[in-house]
Amino acid sequence: MKSFLVPVLAISCAAFLFFGNMHWKERTSISATTEEAADEAVDVEETETENKKEEPQEEKKDGDVESLISNWPEEAQERFTSLLKEEEPFKVAIVGSSALGDGENGWAPQLKEALHNQYGSTIEVTVFQQDVTSIDFINGEDSEEVLSYEPDLVLMEPFSLVDNSNSVGTVQNHESILMFLSQLGEANEDSTLILQPPHPLAGATYYPQQIDSLKEFSEEEGIPYLDHWTVWPEDETLVDYLIESQDTPNEKGHKLWADYLVDYFVNE
Repeated sequence: MKSFLVPVLAISCAAFLFFGNMHWKERTSISATTEEAADEAVDVEETETENKKEEPQEEKKDGDVESLISNWPEEAQERFTSLLKEEEPFKVAIVGSSALGDGENGWAPQLKEALHNQYGSTIEVTVFQQDVTSIDFINGEDSEEVLSYEPDLVLMEPFSLVDNSNSVGTVQNHESILMFLSQLGEANEDSTLILQPPHPLAGATYYPQQIDSLKEFSEEEGIPYLDHWTVWPEDETLVDYLIESQDTPNEKGHKLWADYLVDYFVNE
């Protein structure tokens, strides 16, 4: 009897080990498959997330751009959209005296940054700041530097305050503007000139008359004019926006000036 049980037990033990091993392999296979599927799901999810991160922001459509530049002179709008189709940058020159504040807090750098942020590589902005009179500007290398840039649009503060301080009259100032406008047309026949005054002064009498004359001259000659004086204080608080000498705006004044221009050039 004992000799009969030994083979039976051996066979039973072998069968138990065989089926046990098969069961373990099956569970291991199922577990590995499940983990692999989970890993693949994670990989797919991570890939989709990375693709979303790498996916560039949708470029503005022509209709969006047309809305943003709707304040610009018509010829400047046409030039911008034409260059946009040609994938060429629209070149803007900001020209004027030290009133531009070509420094960290000046209105010109603020406007330049805002235009780059809004329009990206479709626009190129260069600031030309010179501490000269309008006569010196038009007769010297300063104007040639601007013209060689061949800008599509020139935003010009025509040295009116410097002229005032150096006894250059309005007639000479206006003649200098007309000469520059003519030369600008030769450098780039599709270019547009926009004029604007320097900052206002507290307690001035003759200077505001010069600026009124500049505005009238612009209207008569059909030159676009940005009258940012409308947003400056007209009372004694004006001094809070200027440095002590009143030669240039202070940080607060530059911010006020920049906000006005950004609202014009980016019509959101």
